This record gives sequence, C-alpha cells and structure tokens, in this order.
Amino acid sequence: MKIHHLNCGSFCALGHPVLNRLLPKLDQFNLVCHCLLIESDSGLILVDTGLGLKDISNQERFKSNFVFNHLARPKLDVEETAFMQIIKKGFNPKDVRHIIATHFDSDHIGGIADFPQAVVHVLKDEWDAAHHPHNPKEKYRYSPIRWEANPLFKTYTTQGDSWNGLGKAQSLKGITDPVYMVSLPGHTRGHSGVVIEDESKIFFTGDAFLLEAQLLEKSYAKPIEIYNQLGHVNPEEAEETLKKIRTIHQQDPELVILSSHDQGLYKKALAMEKGKK
Repeated sequence: MKIHHLNCGSFCALGHPVLNRLLPKLDQFNLVCHCLLIESDSGLILVDTGLGLKDISNQERFKSNFVFNHLARPKLDVEETAFMQIIKKGFNPKDVRHIIATHFDSDHIGGIADFPQAVVHVLKDEWDAAHHPHNPKEKYRYSPIRWEANPLFKTYTTQGDSWNGLGKAQSLKGITDPVYMVSLPGHTRGHSGVVIEDESKIFFTGDAFLLEAQLLEKSYAKPIEIYNQLGHVNPEEAEETLKKIRTIHQQDPELVILSSHDQGLYKKALAMEKGKK
C-alpha cells in the first residue's frame, strides 16, 4: 500500500484572521481537513473526503450549520477537493472504490457525492445517529443532502473484537488490505478511527482530538475547550476515548497517530510521505 496525505479543506477556526492575530498560539486556529488516499490491492481508498465540489459551487449548503459556517469559516477552494487532488496525482477519480467515513460531519463527507461509484463504509452507530438523532445536538449537525446522492453504504458493528482495547469493526467488505475501523465514540455517537497495519503503522483518529497538544497533554489555547463542548455530542465520552488513545501512544510510540484538523500533524505526515518516495 501507498498512502497519500491530502488537505481537503482549510479553515480559520473561531472566526476571522484578526481574532487569530489577537489570540496566542496562532497556528492552533488555522486548521486543515486531513484525508488519506490509499493505493491498495482493493483499488483507491479514501479515508474521509473533506469538502466536495458541490460544497464549493453552492455555499448555501453551509447556511443551515451556523456554528460551522461562522466559527470554522471554510476556505472553499475547488483545488483542495479530493476529486481535483486525485486528478493532479495522476489517478482517475472513478478508481476510488472505497470511502471510509470516520463520521458524517459535513467537512468529512462533503465529497462523497464526487465518487458515486465508491462504497462508503461507516459504523452502524453513526448511520443511526445521522438517520435517527437522539437529541438536538445530533439533529442539527447532520446534513442528509451530502449522502443522499450515494446509495452504496456498508455499516458495521464493533461487537466481539478489539484493537488495543478499542472496539474493532469486522473486515471491511471488498477491502483485502490491512485497513480497519475502530470505535472512538464521543465526538459523535458512531465516530470511528482507521488503523492501517502495514509498514507505516498509522492510526487516523478523525476528530477524537483537535490538536496534538491534547494528545500529548500539553498546554493549548483555552478556546479549544469551547470547541470541545460545542463539537462533541458527548464531551465526557470523548475525553474517555482520548485517554485510551493516549495510552496507546504511550505503549507504542512508533505508531503514527494522526487527527483530522491539526496542521502540524498534517505537515509531519506530508514529510513522512515525501521521505518514502
């Protein structure tokens, strides 16, 4: 397998660049939407899609999500879409056979409509949360328009198997490579991470944490706590999940742990990718 690291959506979190200049730890508010493109025996695999072509061409798609539209302030650059980046790398977007969705937030599945031939793999708990929300926090975060155009979904439970103490999904249908989903609840009901067990040893944790500083228990800008409260469906459960990830990191420091939005981790992953060429 060969893994490419893509930024499929740039954000100026917490509002406006002026705020970032006034607040300490500037880079903590300039975020990316880190996605993985995997060359595999099973075809091209995307882990999350970031923002899609329809998000860029129709910004009205964000109007219903006030928090995301006004606090994250997505850049909305067509060149950052997974579709365009795949073409630039010399691939045909039609060769994307699988999409693994860590969760159904708009900035993670906005591009699935760009790959209608791909099977979308997601945990059943996330599918249920998106289609049968339990509370207003779930109801208003999901945008059905982003998945209605793609009918090819496979859902998975995590019963009976585990990876380092985390619930592990059964083998993903149609994927023969060592790529697995693990349950990381808290940010959303069915939030998941993706484990790639080749020589790279990558653990992609989606939105289980926003900044590497949270993983390493270092200081970070306090407004991030606001994000945790607004962004996590269950902040207490999210904190328990993060503790488990920290334990995994301590036990296996060689494991590359990535998150969706930390700019620094994304740059480290890019450097790692270039070093293997």
